[in-house]
Amino acid sequence: MSQVPLPNQQVVPPQAPPSNNQPRSTASSIPAISYTPTDITIPPSLYDKLPNLKEYRALKEAEKRVDLLIARKALDFQAIQQKTIHPFEYKPNTGILRVFIYNTCEHQPWQNQLAQQEGQQVPENTVPTWTLRVEGRFINDDKSAQEETNSLKFSAFLSGISVDLLENEHYPNLQESHSNIVEWRDDTANNVGRDPGVVVGFDGMDIKREGKYNIKVKIALMVKSFTSKLSVTPDLAEFMGKLECTQQEVMYTIWQYVLNKKLFVKTAKYNHVPAVEGLSESIPGADKDRSAYDDLTLAETDDVLFELLKVREFKFSDLYGLIQPHFKPREPIVIDYEVDTRRSTTLGDVVLDIPTELPINISKAQRELLEMNKSALENLSRHDAMIEKLNQKISLAIIELRNANSRETFYSGLSKDPVKFIEQWLASQAETLKALKSDEGYDEEIVRRANYFEDNEDLINEKIDLLFGSSKF
Repeated sequence: MSQVPLPNQQVVPPQAPPSNNQPRSTASSIPAISYTPTDITIPPSLYDKLPNLKEYRALKEAEKRVDLLIARKALDFQAIQQKTIHPFEYKPNTGILRVFIYNTCEHQPWQNQLAQQEGQQVPENTVPTWTLRVEGRFINDDKSAQEETNSLKFSAFLSGISVDLLENEHYPNLQESHSNIVEWRDDTANNVGRDPGVVVGFDGMDIKREGKYNIKVKIALMVKSFTSKLSVTPDLAEFMGKLECTQQEVMYTIWQYVLNKKLFVKTAKYNHVPAVEGLSESIPGADKDRSAYDDLTLAETDDVLFELLKVREFKFSDLYGLIQPHFKPREPIVIDYEVDTRRSTTLGDVVLDIPTELPINISKAQRELLEMNKSALENLSRHDAMIEKLNQKISLAIIELRNANSRETFYSGLSKDPVKFIEQWLASQAETLKALKSDEGYDEEIVRRANYFEDNEDLINEKIDLLFGSSKF
């Protein structure tokens, strides 16, 4: 017979742990008792009695959906995090390298004449000179980070500078003296990922010469590239839609083109296949038995691809070699300039803006990623603590609700048929007493007396502790 619930069941509050001054029990046979509510389910009968519980049911369903969404987003976050820690996935800072090219003049005949007219004393035997200066500064696109890049020198963005003085009727012997070419090259090792402020040297380069006549010069600037992008030929630039790109971008674009144009040999088999596996070595464009290409890597070329790759068919394992002729190193920027000795300075006449980007500081990017993850985990921990407190409140509320339902069920059954209910209740209590006595047997008349519990208190406490420890109660 099932046990009838007692009318005044209450949740047992958690007991405070014993202080250091209180003696602790050393009996190893007494199991630990947990007062944390474990059964926090609401009986289905209560949903009919309390209409507001339907909102709680809806909340539980929403919680399941949120948990599922969080699990999916956690996987997405892990995938994104694994991708972003790769150096090539960091977005570099971009900006403008502004280059100024000008010249100044000293002790030119017209300058000495003006000085004499103004009453200034001009030293005798002065030699007219001019100074050509090439200088620059980096302007960051991110204005908030401009102060961080102010320390970067002009030479940090260049791998070389070449200045060629061109002969004319006034300077006929420049090539014989070998002073017509002035070069600077960056001989440092690979600077990618390092702070360029450590290895740079200057903000500008001066070339000073004697002379009172104008002279034309050719200036070549080799700007560093901190990415894997390369310059491409006009044919590939027309196909890609840009002048610089990586080799991976070209291969992916050709793959998409072949896929959209349905240029694979076995088109019917792979139309809905997102990728092709299997690579083997062969000569591009060789006449092979097509029935042997079960890996679906052989593609035909239309007029556009034929003009680009110069083959009628190719395998994707050979595509890397086919596109290599279309890549070329970044060409230097060449400026034609004429030194003007008829002006004191030409500052501002030639200003060149070169789009460029900073080298990626991997350690700094990783520190930023670590700080971002740390902040996210701290917020998550605070939210988890709040959710845990709310869950405890909900658990206690559900236990109180179940106790109230037990009391309502008890008094409702008692009011309908008191005699029969008391009989059932006495029978259920007898079963409880039998469980407390285990299999030792008992005298019902003796057990019903209060002095029985007083005389056997230790035995009964031991039985109760064993029931709690075995989770049978």
